[in-house]
Amino acid sequence: MQITSKLGQKIISKVAKYTDLDINIMSIDGLIVASTDDSRVGELHTGAVEVLKTHKELIIDQQELTRYPGTKQGVNLPIYHNDKEIGVVGVSGEPHIIYKFTGLIRTAVEVVLEQIHIERQEHYQQRQWNYWLHQLLHPSGFNKEKLEEDATYSLQINYRADWRAVVLFGTIEQDVLTTIKREIQSMELDTLFILPFLENEIVIAIPGDFTRLEYLCNKLVKLSGNYARLGVGEEGFGLVGIRNSYVQAKHALAFSERKDRISYSWDWVMERLTLAIDNEQYMLVSSEYENKIRNLESTYLETIDAFLNNNLSIKKTAAFLHIHRNTLLYRLDKVYKKTGLDPRVFNDSCILKIVRTKQICAMIQIN
Repeated sequence: MQITSKLGQKIISKVAKYTDLDINIMSIDGLIVASTDDSRVGELHTGAVEVLKTHKELIIDQQELTRYPGTKQGVNLPIYHNDKEIGVVGVSGEPHIIYKFTGLIRTAVEVVLEQIHIERQEHYQQRQWNYWLHQLLHPSGFNKEKLEEDATYSLQINYRADWRAVVLFGTIEQDVLTTIKREIQSMELDTLFILPFLENEIVIAIPGDFTRLEYLCNKLVKLSGNYARLGVGEEGFGLVGIRNSYVQAKHALAFSERKDRISYSWDWVMERLTLAIDNEQYMLVSSEYENKIRNLESTYLETIDAFLNNNLSIKKTAAFLHIHRNTLLYRLDKVYKKTGLDPRVFNDSCILKIVRTKQICAMIQIN
């Protein structure tokens, strides 16, 4: 770490809060890079040059001033970081009065330097993590070999295990991430990562064999406030497994269409299976039905969706839609006449389910 003007001023601003003494911070070249007296910044401090040359403290009294032009009487001590001399701190005043204070100030400077160093390391590591996650979850694919290498050597994580992605999505307060990390730590849950992603997501990779999943999900939703929702993917091995699980969690969120705060991917197997159908092949087989169903009035689309979601039950669907049984039968007859597909017939209902799922996915931009 080098003491630059920016870093030196940051140190001065922190240390000067606790003393009225005149303090100078000098770089490894002996230049004053920060001072409680702004007019001295940029000057060469000959006393600091001597300290850096001899690697010893320098006390300048009234008699010594002529030997060190441009200085004031005071005490100058070398600054160390990681056992390396990186600059000098000087405090002006009567040496016998300020000597002990100068030692305390040097200690304070070194503590601040260490704090800044740790903050920089954490910030750098956070940037590494964010970049790595963006590469892993990029929609166009990822370089598996490169990301595995980065995970091993840069991030130093063991990704070779079964992981499950949990995605917290929505309007999330700034401090929620810290709260979530604290809560997960209290549960002694060994996550691979807990990271913000995109503009409104927090992605968590938890062990695939974690048994308190429902409890965790309810806790996360509670901690996240009133607007966030949670999607949960299935477990998978390594980086490919994490990526697939993330996509599954996002699909679960989309399929639930804001109806549930927690949505699990295994509750949407039919929808996920439909997504796996190649679009070109789908249109070759289903284009005739696709157009007819798309052109249905919203009442009939609502009726189809309700009937399929209620397991083809006339009684349950009528109750769900708050209509008479005969009204429902009339609508189903009309669907059959307009599309050639009878929702009450198993094969026809399967086609309707696939087409409606594809249409809904297109509307909410799932691919």
